[in-house]
This record gives sequence, C-alpha cells and structure tokens, in this order.
Amino acid sequence: MTDIWRDDAPGERRAALVENGNIVEIHIQRDALWALGECGVGRIDRKTPSGAYIVSDDGSVLLLRSKINQPDGARVAFEVTREAISEPGRIKPPEIMLRDNPPEPLMGKDALWEARVASIGHSAINASIADGFDVAITGQSNLGDVTISFQRSKAGLVFDIDGIGDAFAINMAAATEIARLLRLYQIGAMVLIDFVSMESKTQRTQIAEAFDAASMADARPFERTAINGYGMMQVVRARPRPSVLDQLFGTRIAALSDETQAYWLLRAVAQSSGFGARTVIARPDVVTLLQSERWAAWRGQATRLAGAEMQVVADEKAAGYGHVHVAQS
Repeated sequence: MTDIWRDDAPGERRAALVENGNIVEIHIQRDALWALGECGVGRIDRKTPSGAYIVSDDGSVLLLRSKINQPDGARVAFEVTREAISEPGRIKPPEIMLRDNPPEPLMGKDALWEARVASIGHSAINASIADGFDVAITGQSNLGDVTISFQRSKAGLVFDIDGIGDAFAINMAAATEIARLLRLYQIGAMVLIDFVSMESKTQRTQIAEAFDAASMADARPFERTAINGYGMMQVVRARPRPSVLDQLFGTRIAALSDETQAYWLLRAVAQSSGFGARTVIARPDVVTLLQSERWAAWRGQATRLAGAEMQVVADEKAAGYGHVHVAQS
C-alpha cells in the first residue's frame, strides 16, 4: 500500500512517499530559496569567462554557466535549473538558464510544490513525517551488530561500515541499507562507501549487485564504480536539489543549521494548542533570523495558524533548537 503524507508549515513544506507504513522518500521545499523550475528576472552583476553571476530582483545571487553577450547591468529573464546547495563551510548558489521572456503566468512556489508532490504520488493526507529525520540527525543506522555511520563533506557523503562477524554478511546488510538511505534522504552528487574489506573479488561483485538491486526502487539513475580491494565504492547521482541532509545541516557538518531551527520553531508555533501567547525561546542567531524582515510573512502565518500572538526571546543557553512556551490565559 502506497500513500503520500504531507506536513506543511510556514516557510517549509514536507512530503513523504510511504509504502506499507514506512517512509521511503522525504521531499522538502523551503520558501526562502529559489525552487527548481522557478522563473524570475534579474540583472547581470558580473560576467566570467564561462558565464555570469545574476542578481535577482529579490537580491539573490544566481549562477549562469554559459556565455552571455549582454553587458554588465543588463536585465535578463531566467529559469532555475539547480537549487542552491549548502555544503559544510559553503553555499553553492542556484544555477540558471536564460529565457527569452518569463512565462505568463509565472509558476510560483505553490504550483511547483504541488507538481512535485503529484510526481511522487496522489491522494496525499496530512501526517507528521518527523520520525523520518531521526537517522539523519544521529548520522548512524544500526542493524543488529552492523553499524552504518555517515557524514557530509565538501566532496560528498561518506559512509563507514562496522560490524561483528563475517565481512560478507555485514556488507550485504549495509549495501541494502545504504541504498534505502540514499532514496529516503534524496541524496545526490558523490557518495563514497567504505565497506568492510574482503579479499574475494566474487564477493565484492555480489555486494555491488545487491546495492544495485536495492536501488531499483529508487527512480533516480546513478553510476557507480566496482568495490576495490580496500572496500571502497563510489556512487554518483544528479543533484538538482539539496538533499534532506543538506537542508537540515546547511553549512554545518552534524548540527542543525540556524535556518532549520527557525523553521522548526515556527512549525511548533503553528501546530501548538492553547489560547495564550506563544513565546519562542532560541539562541540569539536563530532569533535574529526569526525577527528578520524576510521571515515576516512566515511569522504571520504561524501566528494565524496558532490563533495567538508570538514573541521571540534570545537565550544563549537554549537547549536543542529551542522551544515554544504557551502562556496560561
């Protein structure tokens, strides 16, 4: 049985493909960013030997990877071909292609999200998918005596496998689980897998084929290397959007980004119950983000959904990503 669960909140939309009660794919769209397929207008800020940087009307910087004849300052219409990607220590800007004219009417974030949800299934229901983030946040999946750890780097995502007992059995379990995680968190670009080393080339081939078989459920094409004598295998997929891990951690390695904390606090406000005012307590950097002008619309959505006023308080010692207090009215 297949279902689509939706879990939308101010500024952040979530959807999950669910098979037999298990979440198998998570999709996220954050409205602060340009979405894949979104069109807009901007000006040429700086030309490069192979393209140009474009500044959109909302002040975002986007990258064009093709030569352009217009001079600096010229107005251009564009379409986003790859969303912004956050990696440890840096953010790669959205990539675009030029259009003769923006389409009429423009397809906004609402329509793009509805099309994306429709592409993974129909008959969506409202349900929380928060449990699907547990393994992503810990960076570790445990299958009995087999431990699969993973971490983001600038070069890509790295998996390390440990376990007790037969190396072939450990690797077979890990190959299937890693294929599941790549689909679950919609991971693209380069993935490096460090299997437990095995001398037998036949066994290494069997492990790689098990990975291929487990990946058949994922519609996204990929390429991979063979597993070498040291146990290393590389997998590459297209990366038109950030993965769930990219969105959760941003430019950090294993800590929730300020943006994630802010989105989740607004979600908590919107989903809270009670009649009293909501007080959001968070670290100062997160509070600065929440109080910014760019986030005003999402603050308004959160208070309307809660049916109560909201105030934001900075606390350097706030635990986790902060919390929401509901006053007793």
